[in-house]
Amino acid sequence: MRAMKSNLPLVLLLVGALAALALAVALALAVALFPGSAVGQLRKGSRFEGGGTCTECHGEVGQGVAVPHAPLAQGDCAACHKPHGLVGALRLQKAEPELCLDCHGGGDAGATLAAVPGLSDAHRHPEVESCSTCHDPHGSGHPGLLRSTEIELCGQCHGGPDFSQSVVHAPAASDCTSCHQPHGSPQEALLTAPEEALCASCHDGDGGFAAAHGGFSVAGADCATCHQPHSAPREGLLLASVHPELDCATCHETGQAPSDGLAPARGAELCLDCHEAPAADSRSVHPPAADGACLDCHSPHTSATGPLLLASEPELCGSCHTDVGERLAGTHPHPVAAECTSCHGGHETDHARLLLAESRDLCVTCHEDPATSEAAVIHYPATEDCTSCHEPHGTGRPRMLLASQDELCGDCHGDVGTRSGLPVVHAPVASGSCTSCHLPHAGPEKLVRAQGEELCRSCHEPMLQVAETLPQHAPFEAGDCATCHTPHASEVAGLLTAPGDQVCGACHDVPTAAPPGGSSHPPAAEGRCTSCHQPHASEVRPFLRAQVRPLCATCHVEVEEQLATQTAHSPAAAPDGCMSCHGPHMTRNPDLLAQPVAETCAACHDVEDGDFLARHLGLPATALDCGSCHDPHASQMAGMLLPEVHPPFAEGDCTVCHTSVPQAGGER
Repeated sequence: MRAMKSNLPLVLLLVGALAALALAVALALAVALFPGSAVGQLRKGSRFEGGGTCTECHGEVGQGVAVPHAPLAQGDCAACHKPHGLVGALRLQKAEPELCLDCHGGGDAGATLAAVPGLSDAHRHPEVESCSTCHDPHGSGHPGLLRSTEIELCGQCHGGPDFSQSVVHAPAASDCTSCHQPHGSPQEALLTAPEEALCASCHDGDGGFAAAHGGFSVAGADCATCHQPHSAPREGLLLASVHPELDCATCHETGQAPSDGLAPARGAELCLDCHEAPAADSRSVHPPAADGACLDCHSPHTSATGPLLLASEPELCGSCHTDVGERLAGTHPHPVAAECTSCHGGHETDHARLLLAESRDLCVTCHEDPATSEAAVIHYPATEDCTSCHEPHGTGRPRMLLASQDELCGDCHGDVGTRSGLPVVHAPVASGSCTSCHLPHAGPEKLVRAQGEELCRSCHEPMLQVAETLPQHAPFEAGDCATCHTPHASEVAGLLTAPGDQVCGACHDVPTAAPPGGSSHPPAAEGRCTSCHQPHASEVRPFLRAQVRPLCATCHVEVEEQLATQTAHSPAAAPDGCMSCHGPHMTRNPDLLAQPVAETCAACHDVEDGDFLARHLGLPATALDCGSCHDPHASQMAGMLLPEVHPPFAEGDCTVCHTSVPQAGGER
C-alpha cells in the first residue's frame, strides 16, 4: 500500500500524457476527414445540432458587399484561417503577404514578393507587405476589394496642398491608377510608364509636344519641371511663378532642331536683353549675378517659388551658404531669415553682404530703436551695430546671442559676478542670466527691470508674501533691498554688503564688547545677529526668530530640560522670562545678568522682610551670593536650593557654623 502511494504521482503523469496523445490523434483525424473544410472545426451538440458552417456564427462577415473575396463566397474559410485559434481571433494559415500570394502570386503557391512581377520592381508601395491596409480580406463595395474609393484610400496618406490647388489634373480627381501602379513599378513614383510616354497617352505628344509649346519640341524634357502632376495654381498645371514672356521664340531659335537641344545659343546673356546687369559701382554684388550665371538660381520657364527661383529661398541660398543654413536649423533662428530677401538683395545692393540697408538701420525697421528711446539709460552697444551681440540668422541661444550672457556681458563688465572672484554669487548671475534683472537695450538707472522690492519680487515672491502680514524691518518695509544686500556678488553669505554686525551696526548702535568683569552673548560678539533676529519681518519684536524662551532654548538645551522636568523659577518659566534677568547682547555683569546678582534677586524678593533676614542670618542682600545656594532656573528642592546641601543647612541650624549675631560674613 505504501509503495502504491509513493508511485501515485508517476501514475497520474502517465495518465495525463495518454489523454493528451488521444486528443492530438483525434484532432489529426478531424483534419484528415475534413481537409480545407470549415466544417472540420465544428462538433455536434446543443449549439451545433447536426453540424454547421462558420457563417452560422459569423454571419455578419462579408454580408451586403458588392465584391466578396472568392474563398468567402465559396464558403472556404479554411483557405485563409486555421480551424482552431484563440478566443476572439482566428489565426491565419500564413502571415501577410505570403498568404495572399498563394492565390495572387501568378498561380505559384508559395510565391514571394521577389518572384511576382510588379511586386519585385525597384519601386514598391511601402504597404505592399501589408495587404489588408488597403484591401478588405472578406469583401468590399469597391473593385479590387479596396476598403474605399481609390481617391479616398490614397488620400489617407497622400494629401495636402499639392492635391488641392485651384486647377486639378483630371485623373488626380478620380482615378489614381490612371498614372500610378498600386503595388510596384520600374518607374519612380510608381508610374505606369516613363513620364513622357505617360503624358503622351492623353496629351498630343506628336513632334515632342510641339503643338502645346509654340512649335518647339520638348522631347526628352521632364514635364514636371513646368507642370504639377496633381494640382496647380495656374491653368495648364503650371507652377506658381511663370516667366512673363511665354512666346518661346523670344528666347529660343526657331530653326533649332530638338537634337541640338533647346538652350539658347547666347545662354544667360539673353536675360540681359530684358533685365539690367549689376552696376559696376555697386558695393556688393551676388557672385552668380556678377558672373552672368542667372540659371544658378532661376528657372527660365516656371517655378513653385517666385521670382522663378529653383527652390525656396532658405534651400536655394543654403546650398552655397551652408553655415547660414546650420544657424537657421538651430533652436533659435531669426524668424525673418526664413525669407533671405527680407534683409538681403538678390543681385546687388549698396551695402555690405548684399544687405538692403546698413546693418543697424535694417534691424530697427522691425525692432524699436533703443537710440530713440526716452529711457534714462541707453546701453552703449545698443547704439552701435546689433551684430556685436546678436547673430542675424540664428543661434542655439535665446535671442540669437553670439555667446552666453555671462560671456557676452563679461566682455565689458569683467569685474561683475563670477569674474569678481567673490565666493557668494547671486543665482541669476551665477547661471549667466543677466537679463533676469537687467534690460539689454534701454531702461531706468542701471538698466534694472524694476526698482527695489519689485525687482527682487520676481524671484522672492513667497518670502515677500509671508512678510506682508508681519511687522517689518524698516529697510525691508521701504522696499530698499540694496541697503543690506549687493546685487551681484559678495564675500558674505546672503549677498550682504558687509559682515552682518557691520550691516546691522550701520543703523543699530548696540554695544557687544563686554567691559572688564562683564559678559557678551556669543552670537552678538561674533556678529551673528541673524542667529536670533529675522532680518526682514517677524511677529515677535524686536524681529526675533521665535518667542524668547524657545529661542534661547535652541542653544541652552540643558536649561530648557531643567525647566521642563523640575520646579521652575517663575521668571524663567515665562515665555519671555529670560529677559527678566539677562541682557541679550552685552552686560557689565557675569552670565549676561542685567544687574548684579543681589540686585537682580531683590527686584522680586523683599530683602528687608524679617523672615528673609531671619533665614539669612540678618545679613543684608548685598552681602549675599544668591547663586551659591539657589538655582536661578529650576530645582527639585524647596526654595530653589541646589541639589547638594550641607546637612546643618538642610536642618535649618545655621548656628552650627555661624554666630547668631550678624557680622562680616556671618562667620564664627
